[in-house]
Amino acid sequence: MEKTIISNESSITVKPLSKRNIFLIPFLLILLVAFPYLAGTYITGVFVLIGIYFISTIGISLLMGHAGLVSLAQAAFWGIGAYGSGIIAIKLSLSPFLTIPIGMVLAGGIAYLIGYLTRNLQGHYFSLATLGFGIVINIILIEESELTGGPSGLIGVPSFEIGSFSVASDMTWFYMIALIAVIVFLLTKNLLKSSWGRNLRSIQDSPIASQSMGINIGKYKLSAFVVSAVFAGLSGGLYASYMSFISPAIFSFEMSIKFVVMAVLGGLASMYGPLIGVVVVTLLVEVLREVVPFIFGESAGGAVEVIFFGLLLVIMMIYMPKGIMGIFEKISQRFRRES
Repeated sequence: MEKTIISNESSITVKPLSKRNIFLIPFLLILLVAFPYLAGTYITGVFVLIGIYFISTIGISLLMGHAGLVSLAQAAFWGIGAYGSGIIAIKLSLSPFLTIPIGMVLAGGIAYLIGYLTRNLQGHYFSLATLGFGIVINIILIEESELTGGPSGLIGVPSFEIGSFSVASDMTWFYMIALIAVIVFLLTKNLLKSSWGRNLRSIQDSPIASQSMGINIGKYKLSAFVVSAVFAGLSGGLYASYMSFISPAIFSFEMSIKFVVMAVLGGLASMYGPLIGVVVVTLLVEVLREVVPFIFGESAGGAVEVIFFGLLLVIMMIYMPKGIMGIFEKISQRFRRES
């Protein structure tokens, strides 16, 4: 039975959990707790990375799927969060609990500046602007060797510590990243259900109609760009702390393409699309690392990955614009019609 709460401004319908969810949620929690014990160290480590990538990918999915903007600078904001958090943690001997929020603010602040400067750009012009920004950030990370370590990278980024307890093993990292990823997922879901999310979708569906209703299109797109960058900054800070080593090569144009592919592959319009896309792409990367050296040689790995994911992105945009979740929706609709 639904309950409706009525206030002076609006009414909110509260739906009770269905019988399926009552059993599904405890099952998923048990599976989540048991996963590291069942999967082993290597698979658990891979899923830690999947959780970290998911936090950044849900930001680019929000930007592309709901604001209609294609950013090729997600890896740059990822790097800003990672280096911002890592450098401060090393130089000032601070905990990542303090430095990661600083990296998030830094990524969001720079995104606001870039978004404000490019507010009048549309379509591929905006994408090219973000591509140029990403290249500039990568060059800065390489050239500012005294601060960033240059091509050799930044070594010794500290992990999380709470008193005598340290988040050091893959198992503890898995639980922490899973918790953070769930929080980010729920936060994004609530954002999209709010008036902010509804206005964002209306802008994407019909910019002219939205503008005629008094919606500030530039303001909403800028805010979506900033939110996406903040998520990337959080993901980057977690990545730096987990790996304890970062280098400019990680935060390159190739990684931005992977983030876009992850979002598109899973399905931009679905909340679960980023997770599916991240899992598929991460597993594909692991397969490519094993297969490519045997076929093309050791030196061809990076170039082949770029070509492969570039072609995959083109194919997805042409033949599967709604991603994997779009296929699931078609199958679900077919079953409903038949039943």
